[in-house]
Amino acid sequence: MVLLSDADWSGEGGSAVLISKDFGKTWRDTGADKELLPLTPGVKGHTIAGIHAGIVELKNGDWLAYGRGNDIDGKMPMSISKDKGETWEYSASPFTPLGGAQRLAFTRLQEGPLLLVSFEQKMTDIVSNNKVSKGVGMYAALSYDEGKTWPVRKLITPGTGSRVLDAPCNLRWGAEFSLLDSTHAEIRGYLTIEQAPDGKIHLISSGTHYAFNLAWLEKQ
Repeated sequence: MVLLSDADWSGEGGSAVLISKDFGKTWRDTGADKELLPLTPGVKGHTIAGIHAGIVELKNGDWLAYGRGNDIDGKMPMSISKDKGETWEYSASPFTPLGGAQRLAFTRLQEGPLLLVSFEQKMTDIVSNNKVSKGVGMYAALSYDEGKTWPVRKLITPGTGSRVLDAPCNLRWGAEFSLLDSTHAEIRGYLTIEQAPDGKIHLISSGTHYAFNLAWLEKQ
């Protein structure tokens, strides 16, 4: 069992990795009592780069994680461990960094692809299968090659028409962030995700429940 936790209060200390091999009776922090080196590309560290991290085990046994903060070259940091979370190697991901009041969601779908849900901070070009659209806010990205490329990206919006988010979203973030339409998705939120046995993907932000499936994500 693997549990992630912010490594310190600074927001730049990365995410600690806690592991239990006895079904949660005891836990070990892989970075405890070790020198916490700067989270620098080319230097192995003992924490995941970025707080509020999400993690997936790859088919080759490596662990892949993304987090908020510790940005590299203006991008969200990517961390890879080849020794079950004992040490991590850092590099820039292709994704926009996260900001305040945002936490990504990261999982492997039962169909096989990796799914990352994160946020675009401003109106930008969203490229999906070589088609370009404009959008801002929460989006989903799919990888079919274990995180090497992310050819599918889609805003999580009503698609057509518009919708105003109910409280607590408009109370927590402000009314200016509560309108969703074809180019505006939810702009802030702490995300968690789970896929049900029937294939439906359930995504929960700080105040909204979304449900969709892989076919919807892949539909242009």
